[in-house]
Amino acid sequence: MKKINWGILGAANIAYEQVVPAIRRSERAFVSAVASRTKEKAERFNTPEIYDTYEEMLNDDSIDAVYIPLPNALHKEWAVKALNAEKHVLLEKPAALTAEEMVEIKAAADENNVIFIEAFMYQYHQQHQRVKELLDSKIIGEFRHLKAHFSWMLHHENDIRLNQELGGGAMWDVGCYGVHAVTQIFGMKPIKVSMSGNIHPDYHVDLTSTTVFIDEQHRTAEVSASMELPFIDRYEAIGPKGSLLVESAFRPDVSADQRGKVTVKDIDGNIILLETFQSDQYLNQIEHFQDCIIEGKKPIYDAEDSIEITRYIERSYQSLYNDSVLKNI
Repeated sequence: MKKINWGILGAANIAYEQVVPAIRRSERAFVSAVASRTKEKAERFNTPEIYDTYEEMLNDDSIDAVYIPLPNALHKEWAVKALNAEKHVLLEKPAALTAEEMVEIKAAADENNVIFIEAFMYQYHQQHQRVKELLDSKIIGEFRHLKAHFSWMLHHENDIRLNQELGGGAMWDVGCYGVHAVTQIFGMKPIKVSMSGNIHPDYHVDLTSTTVFIDEQHRTAEVSASMELPFIDRYEAIGPKGSLLVESAFRPDVSADQRGKVTVKDIDGNIILLETFQSDQYLNQIEHFQDCIIEGKKPIYDAEDSIEITRYIERSYQSLYNDSVLKNI
């Protein structure tokens, strides 16, 4: 059995707590190195190799794939460098902060014939495949409105998610999941985008924001994100025959029972279907990524899709800041 040698470029908590343990749960993977400018953080990964610089790890010919959990503003630079070093790249979301950056990433992956995937791990949970089946069955009819919400409480003022230069803000941090669900799970292609929110007066990032999308069929969607509200992650589709709600949509692994829950109600609000799902979404993501490397499978979510998502979020922020400027005149 072919094994993929992984290198971890950056020692972020998401790597230590979620992604690296998932890689180690795969029989086809081996975590051989971590690169970090902080030795103490690197040592906790307990890898055979620790590199002091990112360049050293990218020069290691034994490494096949690289996972990058760096701050958002550094994603493009190091993804391109890793791809140009002919490493397959799993890049933490959001992959880039502008569509132009994302186009550069795609070009580097194409030129070097390597796999690139943006790490929206939630989509590999089996509950979302069930959602697609239910939508195809027309159990709620054709959806007319979507609602996605992801919030959590940020307590530390020195958190990088409050740093605008590093790509901070609620939409970039958790709202991107809702945008992904609206456009990738439901397949909505918005033509109008409008974002409003609470912009921190000192940090100039959105602490809470709501973005409204409208497509050519006049269907609507609202994506809410917050770093100042209780932890809630869910999305809902509403159609002429009822509604479909997914609770623990993005992080079922941290819910009380570690399960996602899909509920369908009819037009009168009666529950007509209730199903729960347990699935290892982080491991499923790793296995899919490795399938693409080893077996030549096409990613279910590729760089073109990432360009699309980035463009919608970029337009959302343009709407937010343009509107806030007008309000201050």
